[in-house]
Amino acid sequence: MDKSQIKHLLDLSKEEKKAFLNSFDGIMSDCDGVVWNFTGPIPGVDDALQLLKKDGKKLSFISNNGMRTMEEYRQKFQKLGVESQEYDIVHPGLTTVKYLKSIDMQDAVYCIGAGVFKDYLRSAGFTVLDGPTERIPDDDTAKALRSFAGFFASTNEPRVGAVVVDIDVNVSLTQLMKAKCYLDRNPDCLLLAGATDYIIPLGEKMDVIGPGYFIDLLENVTGRKALVLGKPGHALSEFILEQFHVTHPERTLFIGDMLPQDIGFGTLCGFQKLLMLSGGTSKAMMLAHNKPEELPNYYADSFADFVQLYKDVAEL
Repeated sequence: MDKSQIKHLLDLSKEEKKAFLNSFDGIMSDCDGVVWNFTGPIPGVDDALQLLKKDGKKLSFISNNGMRTMEEYRQKFQKLGVESQEYDIVHPGLTTVKYLKSIDMQDAVYCIGAGVFKDYLRSAGFTVLDGPTERIPDDDTAKALRSFAGFFASTNEPRVGAVVVDIDVNVSLTQLMKAKCYLDRNPDCLLLAGATDYIIPLGEKMDVIGPGYFIDLLENVTGRKALVLGKPGHALSEFILEQFHVTHPERTLFIGDMLPQDIGFGTLCGFQKLLMLSGGTSKAMMLAHNKPEELPNYYADSFADFVQLYKDVAEL
């Protein structure tokens, strides 16, 4: 894609703005960095969402954040004046449940992820293993690692059919060791990934490490390729197209703030793509990006630009 063709929404002519709004029937949007950030809702989002709803646009939300419950998501959207049902919000934990059920997983699941993510797996009837959480004493590391190895030599451990990696702020080297051992022990054990983000933005000039690096580590040391059930995974794209009965993907606008996870996912689904500069990607980063499939069709400063967009179109 020629980067010079990527236009800011408000730089379009009035006729182009009208054509843009008429070019999609529904919006699928990321949440963090687009609808809200670490400190709260992004200004103008509530008014923009109301205008889009009034215009008949169907709103759906695809999140990579498995640390919130579905009820927390609904409450946050209610504060923005959007009544969202579970069907309208795609959660990586529930996508993982759907996949494991689709393959009739009967074995235990080892999960590196938040408590919310694990709870959704357990509520669906899966045996979930996690940990260890106890610290290995620095002065007895060799003994602890020998014990760790003996633990995996034991035949009392349940058979693990899948290792799942998502966001876990308490992830440790021993947990990654345990994940590797399960994958090595059973050649049929699946490696599944929820969020694949390398960086998680928390606000302006503030971000933290995401789970993407840990997924890469496990892929490298085991020779396995993770099946990605979050953005930008192919499996998730199939779920999305089926769940929302998408027959004309070009009539859907995907909105996100991250180039690989959001815009790359939009390309995979065949959607139109809008990058919001309100989260983890700046205009300079977009222009420096060298993967055409991860570049948007349009960009905007934030959802609030839709408010001005509708004002401009109303003046036609």
